[in-house]
Parts: sequence; structure tokens; C-alpha cells
Amino acid sequence: MNILSMQENNYLTELLRDRKLKVTSKRLEVLGVIKEHSSAISYSALQTSLHDFDRVTLYRTIHSLIENGIIHKALTEENETFYALCSTTCTSASHIHKHIHFKCVECNGVTCVESVHPIQLSIVGYSIENVEIEARGSCAACKN
Repeated sequence: MNILSMQENNYLTELLRDRKLKVTSKRLEVLGVIKEHSSAISYSALQTSLHDFDRVTLYRTIHSLIENGIIHKALTEENETFYALCSTTCTSASHIHKHIHFKCVECNGVTCVESVHPIQLSIVGYSIENVEIEARGSCAACKN
């Protein structure tokens, strides 16, 4: 993992403090790797980037960051889960994602993509708390 800039480190430190989490080097390392990645990062890539993490510590750290609305599962496919940073609208009480999780079938990258039109869904007689949309195709980089 690259060393975080002072500004990035301060941002991640404040993010943890805002969610009433203790700022630890392990949490900062996980968040740093996820933030560095330009798209969602797979668990295996995250594990490879974090050399001195055991499986249990990584699992607990990820779980804590999800539970506190800091990261989210962008996609789970076969035996691989991809993680991305949440937007500022997520909290420990709820994850509010109004974007599409896009999986490129060529490069296998996973990105959180904003829709041109707001995503809204209404079903008579039901109360919807969360909508998750997955799309597959070719990303802009592979399409060219």
C-alpha cells in the first residue's frame, strides 16, 4: 500500500471519528487501500495489498466499516466480494446508495456509477428501504 498523503489521512481519520469509531492503523490501512483504488476492490485484492493482516482481523475491520456506513459491498459474485467507499449519505443506521454497481465483462472491474436519471422505485402496498441495481457490460475504458 502506498503511504497516504496527510490530507487523505486526515479525511479518513475524521470519517472514522464522525462515525464514533476508534482511529486505528488497521482501519486507516483498509480505508486507504479502498480509497486508493479507482473502483470497487475485491476482497482478494484487498487482502493482497494488506500484507500484515490476518484473515480474522481483515474480516472484523471490513465488518465494522460496513456496519458504520463507511464502506459497502458493491458486488458479490461467486466467491468474491467487492467493496467501495460509501457516499456521505450513508450512516450506521442505513446505507443509502442511489447508484448502479457496474461489472465490466472484459476487464472484470466493478464500479459504482451514478445514473443519468435518479433511481426511484415505488410498489403499491410495500415500503422499500433499499434498492440495489447491478449492470454488466463493457466499461468506458474497454469499450474504446
